[in-house]
Amino acid sequence: MTPLVKHAPSRRRRLLARLDPRAFLTIHIVIGLVVCLLTAWLFAVLIDSVREHDVLVRRDQALADWFHINGTPLGYRINVIISLIGSPPAMAVLFGAAVLYLWRIKQRTLIVAWVLSYIGGTILDGVMKEVIRRPRPEYAMRFLHFNSWSFPSGHSMGSLIGFAMLAYTIIRVVPVKSTAAEVAIWAGAVVMVALVGYSRIYLAVHYLSDVIAGYTLGVLWLAVCFTGLQMASRRAELRRAPST
Repeated sequence: MTPLVKHAPSRRRRLLARLDPRAFLTIHIVIGLVVCLLTAWLFAVLIDSVREHDVLVRRDQALADWFHINGTPLGYRINVIISLIGSPPAMAVLFGAAVLYLWRIKQRTLIVAWVLSYIGGTILDGVMKEVIRRPRPEYAMRFLHFNSWSFPSGHSMGSLIGFAMLAYTIIRVVPVKSTAAEVAIWAGAVVMVALVGYSRIYLAVHYLSDVIAGYTLGVLWLAVCFTGLQMASRRAELRRAPST
């Protein structure tokens, strides 16, 4: 059993154990490729919409105007706190704590997953910002005190990668023995990611399409990382298996 699946709930372990290793690897590759293609296509559509200034951009502006008009002092305070939870410094602390803990318990495969997802995602976000160079909403300087590009949302991408990796790690390391508990962990991660994205729109430091693009790019990068890791771990297992 590979390090990525050995701590799965018992029912799932029994199901995975029945699969031929090559069949299991093929399933993971196919699923990973499908997710990569779908998210890459959606990200390309968003880039095209931003560059062509089509109806999506007009809706972005209308939504930013609405939040600017209807925002409240309490709403701003709450969403500033939520935004800080999903900020790059907060995700860096989460990354460092996770890597140190996993190193202590000798979970090398999960460490590689964290390093690839976090560092690669950070680089990818910065590159895409420089390629697209979309200006921030006109109201952004109320809460943003430095200059940076708007597309995609780094908070959205970083929080998706960070909280998804945290949920995945908890489930694999604890391990979680019931499907209900596993669903609850993933639901908590989804809620946190959604709140971070919403906070960026509420504070008018990002457009809606920036947030969607951040989520899309985050899912794309996670799919790339985990497909590659699963391929590497399964191939290593096949090489160690005795020939028949």
